Amino acid sequence: MKPLYRLSELETSAYAFLRRIDYIVEECPFAKGATSIAHKEILNRMEDASPGAKHNFLFGFLEKGRPAFERADAVALRECERCGQVTTGTICAFCKLADQVKRSS
Repeated sequence: MKPLYRLSELETSAYAFLRRIDYIVEECPFAKGATSIAHKEILNRMEDASPGAKHNFLFGFLEKGRPAFERADAVALRECERCGQVTTGTICAFCKLADQVKRSS
């Protein structure tokens, strides 16, 4: 879940700075070669050339996709049996990943 998805990266980092919230500026080292990084760069270039492009892209997508989102089957959310975080299964993705790390060490 991304509750601040409507805010730009600049707005989010400014908020964190003003509230003295530490955050990591660098990209994840495991994201090298990920298409999401390339898409982010393209969207940033579009925004530089045409301010508001990212906003229009997001809200246009949400508006055009609304009928599909409204038809989507509801997903049952529950608490993870181990940590209590919200998940669609019995154990959340974080706890599953922690299990994998424990098994491989």
